[in-house]
Amino acid sequence: MSETEGSRAAILEAAKHLFMQDGFRGISMRQIAEAVGVTKAALYYHFRDKEELFVAIVEQYLLAMSALIDEVAATDESARAQISELVRRILAQPAEQRSIIRLASQELGNISPPNRARFLALYHNRFVERITALLERGMVAGELRPIDPSFATWALLGMMYPYLHPTPPTQLPLDGARIEQLLQIFFDGLTPRALVS
Repeated sequence: MSETEGSRAAILEAAKHLFMQDGFRGISMRQIAEAVGVTKAALYYHFRDKEELFVAIVEQYLLAMSALIDEVAATDESARAQISELVRRILAQPAEQRSIIRLASQELGNISPPNRARFLALYHNRFVERITALLERGMVAGELRPIDPSFATWALLGMMYPYLHPTPPTQLPLDGARIEQLLQIFFDGLTPRALVS
């Protein structure tokens, strides 16, 4: 990694933490520069403004999620196994990492319409629609009950939503057993009766 790439990565990491802590409107480019230990001029060398920096953080995460979905989908496992692995890996991320999508959706009103449209297009194309495709393949193969795959996707994301937060509710601790329970609840409503043991 070059020095320029290293500086950019450090800026993204520090800014991500500050955005999680104080929200988009709660921080300034000066605070980000201080957190990274660079001048404001150096910060502006990498990012035109705070909005461009915020969008870069979100895009970086969504592209990583897209790559993760592609990796899971490339296996020879069943759709249920692929979805389960994807959920486990997303929820195994540090809370600050997995909460980026939630932060982005909460801050949509604070960014410009072009960047809002850019985020929504990337969110749907790289994340939501790819999960929908995994579920749809399982339905076509007869592994899952054939319902609207888009609705099934939003139901799954809705179940994950409490954990897409930097500080999940304390009454809902996240551990391996809780993730397996979430998956069991989700799939029991989709598995054809003939396949239920």
